[in-house]
Amino acid sequence: MSGYVINILIGLICLTGILIILGKLLFFLGVYPWNDGPYLIWRKDPARSITICWITAKRKASRLSWGESRDSLPHTMVSSTSRFHTVTLENLSLDRKYYYAIEEDLSRYKRGTVFSFHTASGKTSSCPAMFIAAGDLQPRDYPTFRSNLQLYTRINRENPDFIVQMGDTVQLGTRAKYWHYFLKLLPIMASTRPFLAAIGNHEHYIIHSARNFRKVFPYAYPAKNCGCHSVDTGNIHITFLDPYDGGFNGMNAKITAWQKAWLEYDLEKAVLDNAEWIFLVLHQPVFTTGEYANDVQMRNWLLPVLSRFDIDAVFFGHSHLYEHWVYRYGANGYVLNRNDIPGRNDIHFFCVGSSGARLESSYKVFTHKPYRLKKERWYNLKTEKSEIMQHVQYPWNKHAVSRSSHQYCQYPFTEEGVYESDPQVSYSTINKWFGYRYGEITLHYAKIHINSTACTVSIHYPDGSLLQGKDGTSPQIFTLNKKKRTL
Repeated sequence: MSGYVINILIGLICLTGILIILGKLLFFLGVYPWNDGPYLIWRKDPARSITICWITAKRKASRLSWGESRDSLPHTMVSSTSRFHTVTLENLSLDRKYYYAIEEDLSRYKRGTVFSFHTASGKTSSCPAMFIAAGDLQPRDYPTFRSNLQLYTRINRENPDFIVQMGDTVQLGTRAKYWHYFLKLLPIMASTRPFLAAIGNHEHYIIHSARNFRKVFPYAYPAKNCGCHSVDTGNIHITFLDPYDGGFNGMNAKITAWQKAWLEYDLEKAVLDNAEWIFLVLHQPVFTTGEYANDVQMRNWLLPVLSRFDIDAVFFGHSHLYEHWVYRYGANGYVLNRNDIPGRNDIHFFCVGSSGARLESSYKVFTHKPYRLKKERWYNLKTEKSEIMQHVQYPWNKHAVSRSSHQYCQYPFTEEGVYESDPQVSYSTINKWFGYRYGEITLHYAKIHINSTACTVSIHYPDGSLLQGKDGTSPQIFTLNKKKRTL
């Protein structure tokens, strides 16, 4: 083959690569050939305002009508000229139902379809609240599109006050078609109630630092290039962390010093404002027995912070399975830093990792090599000396307890209630250390009920039934009692 022909082939290969990259960046460059939405978010006071979002294929101004009756929408607002439309209704009455319609033909709805929403109760109200926590969605093909549809429909039937989501809403944050797969379905559950999402690694892919996520979800971000944010509704405070604002570190988080300081400021403010319930939502798992090794660096920074502010629960995803951990910092006799004060109460950690995405059993959870985790230095409160520890994370046992041929359960206790000593049965030498209680590879979502004295967290299959493990022996429903916080 002549050099001329070889050069032509090399040129064609390079051109193909450039075209593929440009195709992946179409949405980043502003090309989005669908009309999608609507969906609701909170940017300001949830009791007095709502932000309505939708996307149009063409850059234009777009009209929205609204009012307090389905049959009469006397108020009109026009969005600014854009593809990404947001209209914020303000000075609303608290705890009141409103209606709205958008003068656009959308993917799922005809022009003028009337939707409704309900404003939140006031900050000092002790009215009961219920919200849904949903994990990774990532509709990418027919099976995941179908499972997403099933979960969205079920969540809508639960009629929550709002929805929180743990990131990886899309398969690839730069691809317009993946956003369309997601946004075509999202209105099923989010056209009538706020959708509050954390940012995931898939939204950060590839080189755009999650710009598209911030366009689609224009929350009240405290900084331009970070996806963290928080919301107060009723007596609840929820903080959303962006584990990747400093870039990627393999499959681990990389969090800037600025965001670390912001998190402590945000949680301290929540405590001083007397929030009765405080939750953290993020994508990166604090603990996991999934395909990827534990993110030791993030976990060891986060645990003392969460303990200091005595938060109630943490919800995360990334590992496409369900897991529950109960951990009180220092209760096992060890802290990370000599001057750390052991936690006053248990904190519940929930991996709600697949509310539509392919399950962890589709990846390498059964076949990865054992991960010898990074050596850690812990301070022994009894001996007052530092100790070096190294844990090992094993793959799941495919032949362990199964609910069905496609759902695998992990209960790390013997029939007598003793924690299983063999780490290859409990899948990790750190499980007992951090209070691992149960795991299951299945599609699921979490339901959080809050009343004046307690919070109930329950985990559900896509048909709405309670996650219970094999033979109903591990019902995943928990009561969290209200804490008295001090700084």
